[in-house]
Amino acid sequence: MQSVAVRLIVDREAEIEAFKKEEYWTIDALLAKNAEQFGAALIKKDGVAFEKFDIKNESEANTLTEDLKQSTVTVSSVESKEEKKNAPAPFTTSTLQQTAAQRIYFSAKQTMMFAQHLYEKGFITYMRTDSLNISADALSSAAGFIEQNFGKKYVLDAPRRFKTKSKGAQEAHEAIRPTDVARTPESLKGSIEEKEWKLYNLIWQRFVASQLPEAVVEQTRCDFAAQSSAHQYALRATGSRLLFDGFLKVYPMKYSENILPKLVAEETVAVEKINPLQHFTEPPPRYSEATLIKTLEKFGIGRPSTYAPTISTIQDRGYVEKNQDRKLAPTE
Repeated sequence: MQSVAVRLIVDREAEIEAFKKEEYWTIDALLAKNAEQFGAALIKKDGVAFEKFDIKNESEANTLTEDLKQSTVTVSSVESKEEKKNAPAPFTTSTLQQTAAQRIYFSAKQTMMFAQHLYEKGFITYMRTDSLNISADALSSAAGFIEQNFGKKYVLDAPRRFKTKSKGAQEAHEAIRPTDVARTPESLKGSIEEKEWKLYNLIWQRFVASQLPEAVVEQTRCDFAAQSSAHQYALRATGSRLLFDGFLKVYPMKYSENILPKLVAEETVAVEKINPLQHFTEPPPRYSEATLIKTLEKFGIGRPSTYAPTISTIQDRGYVEKNQDRKLAPTE
C-alpha cells in the first residue's frame, strides 16, 4: 500500500511537470436595477454559446467589451426553483480523516491519535470503521435532543439511515459518533485538551447534522439580452437564497447567499461596467492527505486502519514531503 500511495503522488507530480498552461478570457458585467447592483456573465454571441477557449486573448476580449458597453440590456427570462441540499452521513474512519484535514488541518496520524484518546475516555464510539450504521438507541436520543434544543421543525419524520458505498465494508461497528449526544462540545470545553475538543466538536456536529432535515435553497437564474449595433449577446446572472437552514444549523458548509433584485421579463437594466477577465488553465493539484485517502479508498486500496500509518510512513522514510500548503510532493 505504501508503494501505491507513493506511485500516485509521483504520477501526479509528472502530470504537473508536463502541464502546459493555456490562456483564455471571460467577460463579466456589472448591471443595476435602480440602486441594486448585481453581476452577470457573458454566455452567448449571436445565439452561439461561448466555449471555454473561444475568447483567446486580450484583443478579442477588448473588442467584445467595447461592443457590450454600447448595448442595451433587457431581461429575457427569470426562473426560480427550490433546491434541497442533503445532510451529510456520519463519519467513517476515512471520511473523518479527510474532513479533519480539510476543516481543522489535522494530519491523518493526528486525527487517529486524538480519536483514540476520545474513544478511551468514552466520548465516542470505535474510530476504526467503514460502517455507516447507527444504533436505534442513538437515533432515538438524537431525535429527542434535536426536538428539545432546536424545535419540532428540525425533527425528521423517521430516522435517516445511510448505506456504505465502500467496497468490502465491514459492518461490525457503528459509524463514528458521540456516545452521548447530550454531551455537547460546549459542555466539554476546557475539560479536555484543545485538539481533542476540536475533533470531538467535528464528530458531534456531523452526527447531529446527519439527523437534521435537508437545507432548502432558492436558486434563481436570470438571462438577459444585450443588443449592440452589430451583435446580439446573452448574459446570465445567478442568485441563491437560503430558505431553511436544516442541517446547516449545526454543520456549517461553504455557502454564500447572492440575492438578485426583483427582475421582470422585458424590463431594461443599466450597464454599470463591463470587465474582461484573463485566466490560465491550472495543472492538476498535488494530493493532500485528504484527497490521497479518498483516492486510495476509491480504488479499494487499504483498510480504515491503514491510511494514517501509510501516509505517516512514506513521509518518515523521506519518500514524500508535505509543503507549506499541506500538499504531498515526492522527494528526489
